[in-house]
Amino acid sequence: MKVSGVLSEAARNVSTGTTKAVTWALATTVILTLLTLADVVTIMRIERDVQTFQATAANVHKAPAPNQIDGFGCDALAGVSTIKASGAIRERSTITIDQAPLVPMTAYDVTYGFGRVIGIDNLDVPGVWVEAGLAQLLAVSPGATLSTKDGPLQVAGVYDWPNDGRDIRFSYAILVPVVAAQPFDECWIQAWPIIDDNDKLLRSTQIVTSEAYPILIAQVNRNYGVTMDANRLYSERITWHTIWVAPLFLGLFGFLATWRRRLEYSAALHARQARGAFMLGVAIETAVWALTGAGLTSMIDLVVIRLIGLREIWLVWLGGVIIIWCSLVAGLVGGVCASALIREKGLFRFFKTR
Repeated sequence: MKVSGVLSEAARNVSTGTTKAVTWALATTVILTLLTLADVVTIMRIERDVQTFQATAANVHKAPAPNQIDGFGCDALAGVSTIKASGAIRERSTITIDQAPLVPMTAYDVTYGFGRVIGIDNLDVPGVWVEAGLAQLLAVSPGATLSTKDGPLQVAGVYDWPNDGRDIRFSYAILVPVVAAQPFDECWIQAWPIIDDNDKLLRSTQIVTSEAYPILIAQVNRNYGVTMDANRLYSERITWHTIWVAPLFLGLFGFLATWRRRLEYSAALHARQARGAFMLGVAIETAVWALTGAGLTSMIDLVVIRLIGLREIWLVWLGGVIIIWCSLVAGLVGGVCASALIREKGLFRFFKTR
């Protein structure tokens, strides 16, 4: 039988419902969608956990050493290893604002690099940084001027410091950026991913003196775990097994879709149809419903991924597509394997057990 004849027969089988292409395509779509979206939801949870870990300053570490921290050295850590931002702080006298003369405001001297640790991006604007809650109470915003006992202070920026378990000292505080000339009390780093070598770098900012003592590195917010290895969470996620479970299902579907027609196929072999043409026809018919199910699943996954707002939309979708198309191949293999097991001599046995 020519290839054109095989294609024509496969088309008739699909169009007349002999293949049950719609049924198997729907089954393929359902199982692949369930499995791939389960993986997508797991990845979404990992991504949100990582975002929460960073948003709550759980990825910020500090090295306390009163009057022993080199401010310039601390600022210089930004960009080294996995450190994204770094800066030093030290205590200073309170600031008395004319709007609340009976309530002195907690204040700290900080290096300019500290601004990036707390989310201040525009470090070129002169002035102080005010915590968001305090700024709201005082009704001030960037560009405003605070009238204090020691003179006016321009508000250069406002930073968020919610009460979510992080170091509470900066709640309702005023931070005064200063030149990192004098020793500071603490060095802070914001890093991602978190690695042990960063703590060694933190300790290197301590000024070596006869009074120096070992620094105990502390986490700014411990409410969300001591550390988070996003790569490990991703590689060890339970839905990783989808990579072989989905092809297993499709291989089974392909096998069953062909095996259920064993009487028809053995009869075709009995009528002297070439085995090569027979197996090619099985592959074509299997590909029709498998491709349809794979295509539908790919589109559904893309829509869902965009709706839930994952950061790496195309990367996550591509991971699902790889699983889907590996499953497609498994479906074809399952169908061809079933066809290889069908023999002409089984015709009467298949007929009796039909």
